[in-house]
Amino acid sequence: MSTNQKRLDLRIDVFEKPAQWAKSLPNLKPAELVDAILQEFQELEYLSDSSADYRLVPADNEETSLQEDVQLAQQVANESRLKLLEVERPLPPGTKRPSQAVYLRDTANGKVYKLHWLPAIIGRPDKNQPHDDRIAVDLESYQTGLRVSRRHAQITEQNGRFFIESLSRNPTMVKNEEGAVEEVGAVKRPLQHGDLIQLERSSITLKFIVRTESGSDLFSNGGQS
Repeated sequence: MSTNQKRLDLRIDVFEKPAQWAKSLPNLKPAELVDAILQEFQELEYLSDSSADYRLVPADNEETSLQEDVQLAQQVANESRLKLLEVERPLPPGTKRPSQAVYLRDTANGKVYKLHWLPAIIGRPDKNQPHDDRIAVDLESYQTGLRVSRRHAQITEQNGRFFIESLSRNPTMVKNEEGAVEEVGAVKRPLQHGDLIQLERSSITLKFIVRTESGSDLFSNGGQS
């Protein structure tokens, strides 16, 4: 890729970090720019590592995504303002969108699972069991994944508060930010931002993250994409 091409100066709203300056090669395609954004803002712990989870849109028109197979220079002008948005997955029957953006992040490998719907099941797929389409966190591919129950635990929301409940006898623990550990039973337990969900037999730990839109401070950096 030539380094002599004149770069596009763009401003990109990256969730609570608006108006981030980026100098992008004009022949990049949107997914390549998204990959660079995800690399640049790894401190945002709710970001996944896949550009397929996001779309770029003009800041003044969120309904129209940039075309994935067309170079940036053919779609946006210099000094344009763009916005990074998450791709919403279809809702399974009987579920609804959370009132806030919520995620689970594997504390060992950093993999992020957005909970696009609630109730959201943590477990492994099995078409012979009910609500297979509600599995939002599929752990079957993990090295210790077979130690996770197919219907291990479930996250729900009620009146703006989030809860977790066990769906199996396979132990699930929750550790709060103060270090207190409590076993999750069949009765719903409140779930707070920063709580760690520990799946004991598999040694998998998932951090519960609630993303809030602040937008109150203007961040800017000199990084180049």
